[in-house]
Amino acid sequence: MPAEPRRILIVRLGALGDVARVLPMLNGLRRRFPAAEVDWVVQSKAADLLAGHPQIDRLWVVPFVRWSQALSPAARRLRRGMRARRYDLVLDFQGMLKGAVWAVAAGGPAVRVGWGPGHTKSLTWLWSHGVRYPPGTAVNRHLRHRVLVDWLDVPDVPALALDLSGVDTGPVDRFLHGLEIARPWILAYPGSSATGSHKRWDPDRFRSALAGIRDRTGGTVLVGWGPAEETEAAGLAEALGAPMVPPTSIRQLAHLLSRCDLFVGMDTGPMHLAGVMGTPVVAVFGRSDPGVHGPAPHLPGKAVSGPHVRHWPTRQRLGLAPFVEPDPERVVEAALQVLREAADRGCAS
Repeated sequence: MPAEPRRILIVRLGALGDVARVLPMLNGLRRRFPAAEVDWVVQSKAADLLAGHPQIDRLWVVPFVRWSQALSPAARRLRRGMRARRYDLVLDFQGMLKGAVWAVAAGGPAVRVGWGPGHTKSLTWLWSHGVRYPPGTAVNRHLRHRVLVDWLDVPDVPALALDLSGVDTGPVDRFLHGLEIARPWILAYPGSSATGSHKRWDPDRFRSALAGIRDRTGGTVLVGWGPAEETEAAGLAEALGAPMVPPTSIRQLAHLLSRCDLFVGMDTGPMHLAGVMGTPVVAVFGRSDPGVHGPAPHLPGKAVSGPHVRHWPTRQRLGLAPFVEPDPERVVEAALQVLREAADRGCAS
């Protein structure tokens, strides 16, 4: 590999939160190698987050969901296009077979760098020319990702906030304009993905925490939601007497987050997207490990966790009842602290 790589490929396919947490590495690579072209391969479910990103030269979107479609004409065109780029360096942040497939598909003369044994879900290290070892298996994802680029002297910097100049912000702006609402604006997200039942907090306790934050700050709770979460969000909005956000794309949600003062939710993609947009976060953890999945150390936010946090294998995540701990009052106190810190930063700037 040349000392100054001309073309670099990032492999991180999904999901939304996982892709968002690699964006600081993209910014660091751009600063370290300003003349290089940096491409990214991603699945369609997270592509909207990266579309039009000013630091990405080419965005490759995997044209299938099922591996039975891997030999389709669209997939073959993608592989040919990637090979034609002749990457000098491929960074496989995925650490799974589905990521290694695309790292290898990029072809030569690329040097492929990924995670070493014990830090992947399969034998993907066999396809890498170089491997890196995070400082343990239970470290914050930001620190883990740093290890894949620090050997390149890539600076540790926050992600570049998304450029939303081409986004249709009208639905969000009209929604906010039509409300007479007091600040701070608190965006609450009650849902999680279909495989994330272990991340859901008891609805009554979530509502109690949000009511406490609203009453203690004099602010306004806005209830957000994603696919398959509308019913849950509507119930929370009704219980709080709070406005419910209209349907949004990922980038419209980013715009909404940029206008809010605080995000309160669980370990989900929108929580990590809030971090990218610089919105202070209070993240509630009942089962997943906040040391691994909580806000990155350099971001404004705080994780509040219960006593049963740990790593949950995929098979154990399905069909779980919402967790009960932590106590809602701890979440209220965390929110007040995060808002005070945000106000102090504003006064200092």
